[in-house]
Amino acid sequence: MSQNSKPFHFEFSLEVLNHLGRGLYRSFATVVAEAISNAWDAEATEVKITITDGVLIVEDNGKGMDSYDFQKRFLKVGYSRREDKDNKSKRSVIGRKGIGKLAMLSISQKVTILSKKKENKIIGGIINNTKLDKEIKKDGSYNLEDLSQENLKLFPIKKSSGTKIIFEKMKTKLNSEAIIRKYLATQFNFVFSLKKNDKFIIKVNNKRISQKDLQELHDKTQFIWFLETENTERKKLYKYLANSKIIENTSFNFKQENITVKGFIASVKHPRNLLLSGSGGDYKAGINLFCNGRLRQENLFEEITNKQIVEEYLYGEVHVDGFEDDENDRFTSSREGIIKDDPLYHKFLDELKKIQYIISKDWTPWRNKENDEGDIDVDNRPPYEVRMNDSRNRRMKDFQKEINKNVVEKNTKKSLQEKLRALSYKNTMVYQDLFILENIFREYIRIKGIDEAQLDANGCEEEKDIINTLNEVRNFRKQDEERHALKGKITKMEHYLNYLHLFHLGEIIDLKIQKNHKKPKKYRKGLEQDTKEIGPVRNSIMHTNEITEEVMKWDKIKNVINYVERLSNKTNK
Repeated sequence: MSQNSKPFHFEFSLEVLNHLGRGLYRSFATVVAEAISNAWDAEATEVKITITDGVLIVEDNGKGMDSYDFQKRFLKVGYSRREDKDNKSKRSVIGRKGIGKLAMLSISQKVTILSKKKENKIIGGIINNTKLDKEIKKDGSYNLEDLSQENLKLFPIKKSSGTKIIFEKMKTKLNSEAIIRKYLATQFNFVFSLKKNDKFIIKVNNKRISQKDLQELHDKTQFIWFLETENTERKKLYKYLANSKIIENTSFNFKQENITVKGFIASVKHPRNLLLSGSGGDYKAGINLFCNGRLRQENLFEEITNKQIVEEYLYGEVHVDGFEDDENDRFTSSREGIIKDDPLYHKFLDELKKIQYIISKDWTPWRNKENDEGDIDVDNRPPYEVRMNDSRNRRMKDFQKEINKNVVEKNTKKSLQEKLRALSYKNTMVYQDLFILENIFREYIRIKGIDEAQLDANGCEEEKDIINTLNEVRNFRKQDEERHALKGKITKMEHYLNYLHLFHLGEIIDLKIQKNHKKPKKYRKGLEQDTKEIGPVRNSIMHTNEITEEVMKWDKIKNVINYVERLSNKTNK
């Protein structure tokens, strides 16, 4: 038996306030969101956020508090509003742990709380964080300061009920009104689709939060994937949407219950479009998890990341109401995440990976269609073709800007833009292949030591033709060098091979290296015939003419790089 006259009991230090209040929430914006959550749970239909120099005011028209509510519910750490038997609201309550109110301790030196319940007087108190800090250090106790008559005047006379919280002498940087509006529009998106018998308006500096606060994000949205069903109203928000898709069968079973997964995931044109303008990079749209309409976890794809490029372009909302139940509390204390070892959460992540896979497979082909860069690692085309296409698209956009800037007449501008889009990167790709191939042939001939003196003017007809062409082109080049604007040499290196093109280079390899001319023709497998066939294409495209689709599909062009394999000293049988 204990020698104490009283049973042992738990005691709590004021230091707990530091851990649960000041250390729990990450930013000023999340603290504002917590105050709005309290207003929602208090059955308010309107909450006003006023931001001025060094002062933040959050005021709602909820049911308010009397003295008992203020002491036993608001100031009781760990009291959950879900235990409130007086709560007759049909709303899903956000508060669960009863510690969110401590968030106010993290952002200001002074907090004044005023509240009024119907047919009751105004009650409240003042938290002076300077004095509270002293009590925390000496592990003492702390009583709130009483409201003065001046404080009581701050509560509107005409208001029958509600709560007003005034944060003064801010300890953290206040975000701009624009950023707060955008952040709250993403945090409390459920207010845009409330049931007909419900109403909840959020105002910042007397201006209502709306979908327009996210217009810059909507205007930069390029693709969207709807989960389970399409949201036609949301789809209307995106003026410049290029493609959309419904990913069906996203819901799953867990312990004989059907867990619905709905919402959307969207892709912007550039990763920078996800940054909320004016935030200095502090706030970035991401893929967020919502339960019963409330944000529960940000940046959801970080849980299943494959480090693919597409992840840098995505944002959205994934709604899973099944995480909320009376038996299990799956959320962290700050309500900014889900407890990681929860079995339902792991099952959900498995389903989310399937959604991620579909999006990653769609994204690159969709981007290619819009002439934008995709992910080379998941592109089905050869890597060199992908890079060539990306390079062409970048250059095309440069020309597009110049056309838009300098061409005034609408029909002319339209025709030029259509032509610009129609110019196929495959033309450039074939040009590049032939350019490289010719120079590979030249280098191969140099390596093998075949110089100009070895060409015999009295030899076979092929050698005579090569020498005649060489002299003719050399003379033309000399004339060109004398009359071009910069004067002087045009080619990088002075060498006889620079005056010959693909066909003659192939002949030299056949005649002087492969020695194919010494065998009967039916046994020859030289480059001469192939380069002769390719020659007309080479001449057209080297003169920057567009070539036909048939030529692009021609095996001798598609496989032109394979000729390098035939640069060999082995005798062909």
